[in-house]
Amino acid sequence: MLVAAVDLGASSVRVSVVDLSRRPLDAILVHRHTHAPIRHSDGSLRWDWSRLVEEVRLGLARAREHGPITSIGVDGWGLDYGLLDRRGALVAPPHSYRDDRLTGWEQVAERIGRRRLYDTTGIQLMAGNTIFQLAAHDRRELAQARHVLMLPELLLHELCGVVVAERTTAGTTALVDHRTGTWSDELLTAIDADPGWFPEIHPFGERVGFHEGVPVHLVSGHDTACAVLAMAPDPSPAAAFLSAGTLFLVGREQAQVRTDDACFERNLSNEPGAMGGVRLLGNLPGMWLLEECRRRWDVSSVAQLLTDLPPRPGSLPLVDVHDPAFVAPSDMPAEVRRRSGLPADADPRTIVWCIVESLAEAVAASVSVLDDLDPIDELLVIGGATRAQVLLDQLAERTGLPVRAGPAEATTLGNALAQGRAIGYFDDQAAARAALAAPA
Repeated sequence: MLVAAVDLGASSVRVSVVDLSRRPLDAILVHRHTHAPIRHSDGSLRWDWSRLVEEVRLGLARAREHGPITSIGVDGWGLDYGLLDRRGALVAPPHSYRDDRLTGWEQVAERIGRRRLYDTTGIQLMAGNTIFQLAAHDRRELAQARHVLMLPELLLHELCGVVVAERTTAGTTALVDHRTGTWSDELLTAIDADPGWFPEIHPFGERVGFHEGVPVHLVSGHDTACAVLAMAPDPSPAAAFLSAGTLFLVGREQAQVRTDDACFERNLSNEPGAMGGVRLLGNLPGMWLLEECRRRWDVSSVAQLLTDLPPRPGSLPLVDVHDPAFVAPSDMPAEVRRRSGLPADADPRTIVWCIVESLAEAVAASVSVLDDLDPIDELLVIGGATRAQVLLDQLAERTGLPVRAGPAEATTLGNALAQGRAIGYFDDQAAARAALAAPA
């Protein structure tokens, strides 16, 4: 039984076909489009949305060449959104969460109250949160808005015309009251946003329409929710995960939201789980730093940067990967050299080593924070970075934990597992995860 999984990533859009009957579950990538936000003439940083939609449509056409498709599901990154006008047309290309307009986000957080925000939403406070983006949004564009849709649901609107909000993507906005699971009128009022713009929040699993005659189901729209769903066939309850993509997400699964002082002081997010529960996690800049170096050096892939890496050149200075200077620099290698103190003539391999070690150190610090709350017994790594053995080795060295590499295509597989649950192919989360194991 074939399903098509659309993964809207902040660096690449991927369309894959997954046969739910295969063991272990595997994905066939049928189309990939690499992309990045574009700086517009007014200085704003926005996504080339029409091109992304075009590439997804092309990918789905190629997916259908593999045989009858039973279902389509869409996941994507959180935080960013699009505005639809009363005719259902996009008001303007969606902004990137890296846009400069967010420099005043802390003043908004202070005005509303940091603790009030955290107690209401359970979400990590950071510049890209949707609440801060909407607070900074051009009022002339907002005046035309009839709906606000998160990007995975905006893509669903393009594919089948539906206007809907999904639980896991809505959960990234810092606009949902975790106690009720609904949009917080109090927070929307605080940023002068019309509650009528926001569709009712639905859980995964519903059929929301058809694309070219194929049913489209709500999956867990947030890509991290999908990735963590597919982290292992039988993850230990005490396991931490690292979802390693453009961003790194370090966290653990748990049953309930935690907004106590310990989690607030550590700025941890409580994001909704794919099929229930919560992911308690922190966000780190991830492969973005290497992606930007790759782009600057005109290297075909990050994998090539890491594959050709020579032995570590002795002790290296590290950078604080949380430094705002790395959010959207015009020249990432120069920024890394500047912030690390490396000499101006440091070669690319030295810069790559500096980034890899700095990322591993930041992950280890995040794991330590989680371990302080409840002991961690292993680190499960999922996503494209699982192919980088040098990073896995650094993670094991710096965390002191067993490090297990999960699926590189975890997001796509999690998307497919959610579709399998939606159409009744799997009975529950445990049965879905079991499909990741090889036959006994």
